[in-house]
This record gives sequence, C-alpha cells and structure tokens, in this order.
Amino acid sequence: MIGSVTIYYQLTAYEDTITKSNKEKFEKSIENLITRREGRIYTIADSLVAFYSSSQLVEPEEFANFSRIILGNNIEILNLFVLEDNKVIQSYPISEYLGNDFDYIFPTYPTVIDEKKAMTVETPINERLSLIVAVPFDYFVQDDTILSDNYKLVLFSPINNNETLYEFEKNGKQAKYPVTFTDNELKNSIEIEKQTDLYGHKIKDYYNLKYLLWDISFEQQSSDSLLILISGIVISIIIPILLIRTNLLRNQIQEKSENLQKVNQELKNVEKSKDEFVTMIVHDLKNPLVPIQAYTDILLSESHGKLTNEQIERLRYIKTNISTLQKMIQDLLDANKLELNRLKLDIQKSDLTEIINLVIAKLKPEFTKKGILVSVNLARGVFCTCDRMRIEQVLNNILLNALDFVSQNDGKIDVILTIDKKDAKIVIKDNGIGIPKDHLDKIFVKFYQLNVEKKREYGGSGLGLAVCSGIIESHGGKIWAESEGIGKGTQIHIRLPLLQPK
Repeated sequence: MIGSVTIYYQLTAYEDTITKSNKEKFEKSIENLITRREGRIYTIADSLVAFYSSSQLVEPEEFANFSRIILGNNIEILNLFVLEDNKVIQSYPISEYLGNDFDYIFPTYPTVIDEKKAMTVETPINERLSLIVAVPFDYFVQDDTILSDNYKLVLFSPINNNETLYEFEKNGKQAKYPVTFTDNELKNSIEIEKQTDLYGHKIKDYYNLKYLLWDISFEQQSSDSLLILISGIVISIIIPILLIRTNLLRNQIQEKSENLQKVNQELKNVEKSKDEFVTMIVHDLKNPLVPIQAYTDILLSESHGKLTNEQIERLRYIKTNISTLQKMIQDLLDANKLELNRLKLDIQKSDLTEIINLVIAKLKPEFTKKGILVSVNLARGVFCTCDRMRIEQVLNNILLNALDFVSQNDGKIDVILTIDKKDAKIVIKDNGIGIPKDHLDKIFVKFYQLNVEKKREYGGSGLGLAVCSGIIESHGGKIWAESEGIGKGTQIHIRLPLLQPK
C-alpha cells in the first residue's frame, strides 16, 4: 500500500512538471509569434511614412503601385488607408472607401472590413495625415500556427472582456465554431496577454492582445494514478501489475515529452533556415545600391554636364537615403549573423583611446552642423584585445543615437573612458529626451522601439543597439543604459576586458 501511495505522488508530480512545461512552451511560442507579426506591421508603416516624406504630393496611382509592392509578401493585410481630417484620401486595395469619413463608414468596434473583424492600427505620417493599417484579428495567431490536433483558442476584446474577436477550435482534424470550454478545460487553460505598441484608431489606445488557450497536453491523466492508489489499498497483491502499468504510463508521458522536444527542435531548425535565408537576401540587397551610389556620385561630379541647384539637391537626397538604407541593411545582416553565431571578429591589440578619438573626429561635421557640444575625458593608453572595426561601429552607432535625441544648438554629449579594475569602462552621456526606467532593459532587444510617436519622429530600424549589444558581448564585455526618465538624458555604459600583461 505504501508503495502504491508513493508511486501515485511521484506520477502526479511528474505529470505536473510535464503540464507546466507544455504551458510555458505554448505561451512563449505565441508571444514570439505576436512580436514577429507586430514587427511586420512596423515595417509596412515605416515604408509608407518614408514614401510620403520623400514627396510633397502622392497621387492615387503612385500610392496604389507602392502599396501593391509593400503588400506583396503580406497578403493577410486587409487594407491601407491614408486619412486627412478623418477623410479617406487614399485606400488600397479597396478603393470604394475613397472620399468618405472613416468613422462614418466604420462606426462600430470591432471594425468590419471586407466582412472580417479588423484591427485598425493608426500611425501619424505628418501633421496633417495619418496612416491606418487594417489587419484581421487572426493575423497574429492563425489556426495553422499552433502545432496541436486538439486545442481551443479565443481572443478577447481589449475594451470588453466578454466580447470574442477571434476563436478557433480543433478536435482531431475538424474545426469547430463557436468555441465553448468545459469547466475542467477552463481550469486547465492559460491566459496569454501581450501589450503591443500598435495604436488603435477606434479604441484610442494601444492594443492589448488577450488570449485564452486550452490544449489537450494541459490535461493531467490523474485518473490512472488514482486507480493505482485505490487498487493498491484494496488488493496489495496486484501491486506488481500496477507497477508495470505505472511504468507504461511513464513511458507514454516520456514519449509525449520527447515528441514535443522534437517539434520544438524542428521549429528551431525552421527558424535557423529562415535566418540563413534572410542573411542571404539582405546580403544580396546591398549589391544594387553600389551602382546607384556610383552613378549618383558621377552625376554630382558634373562630369556629364552642369546640374541645376534643384537637381543637385535631389541627388544629394538620394545619396543620403542610400547611406541610410546601407546602414539598415548592414544592421540587419549583422543581427542575423549574431543570431547564427557567424559574426567573425578580427581580434588584435588596440588602443581604445585612439579608437574613440578617431570616431569622434569622423562625426565632428555632424556635431558641428547641429550645434552639439561634445566633451571628451579619456584615460590614455587603455589597451584591449578587440576587433577595432566592430568597436568603432558600436561607438559610431551610440554617438549617432545621442545626436538624434539631443536638442539642436543646446545639446551636449560627454564621452568618458576610465579603467575600472580589469575592465575598460566607456560612458557616453547626453542631455537628450531620456528613457523611461521600465524600458531600459528592452532597448537592446532586436526591433524594439520605445513607442510609435518617438519611432516616427526619430526613425531607425530598432536593430542598431541590438547589434551593439551582440558585438560587445562577443568580446566578453557588457553594455547597458541608465536614465532617470523622460527629459533627463541617457547614459550608455560599456565594459570591455583590458589587455592583461603576460
């Protein structure tokens, strides 16, 4: 009897562990999927905002052609709207909405577009115009993204917790609507809540995606374990048979766990293949920019004839945007190389003082143009073993960030290099807009932006600081940010191991 009781509790504890692990895997998988889908919407919005910023007047045909290209790999997007004083002045692919007041033709929430419940994600283009990206509520977690044959999923409204925006049930191979939960399923379900940076036109707030998920793997087979206990108490003679039964159950549970691990490994392999493909595509994207930049320089040299001031200004605008695009492509390439552990470093003895002075000298025209005061306090003869080019890349990125976020003519940036025990410590301090304290640990995450408004005002791909973090950590160092909050400036701290004497 004692043996049966012991086995019962051991089995129950083991099932609890497996169930908890399954719930954590599903929750992490869905959160990662939402983050990637959110990034796609950022990319679409950024592209259209940049398109409008490069032209004073956008004709409907131009908007349609550009939108067609942008949505080529994002067929799930329902529609793109451009509003002026809430009036639809551009609409793709559905043109019938043109000329109407947006809130008049879509009076309710959730918004129904093309017979589908939709999120209306709003992004400012400029002081007059705003962009709305309409996506269905199944855009983030679709019925084919959950690797299970028996589960139930419901997405609730962020403004009415009792209203269902999207639901799906899969039982074997059959899909069922609507979704209903038994009391036991509700007890064993998990709630996944993800706060996004996507601003809702209708709800006048940022979307909070709240899912309720139940999967068959969340259920415990406690009846079998209880049968072992009761049988052991009633007839102790059949304990050996029950032990065999227990071992079979344990093997089944182990098999399920191994299957889940196998599926997880397959997902990792797919993710790795995707990253390798992205790295290849991004690398190829750099090639067309080379002749574009070369021909731009040739035209600016006026070797083929004199140019008007307007032509020169536009060519310089093209050249500036080529440089911006090259940096974004390089950041994306470096970010993928870091994820795949393929970023090669040319490690050698280097003088950090010399590297910092060189980077500041190269950026001096940018500081002078904006009227920024740069104060330098560097210890001399600070040597470490590092990839000189990559450290220059990190410092250049951080200083350009500081340049973007300080005010013109009264901005100030301090660069300090000291020795702290066995480390070199670099501090880059500015008196810019600052960072909320609860966001300090997130700014080095790939594609992370503080919020939509600042993202639009200052631009950026959200990759630069993530790449910086990866480079510094590859050197065995550490990078972090400090700030007292909005309006109180920011400090970026970098630690690198010093060159140790032999």
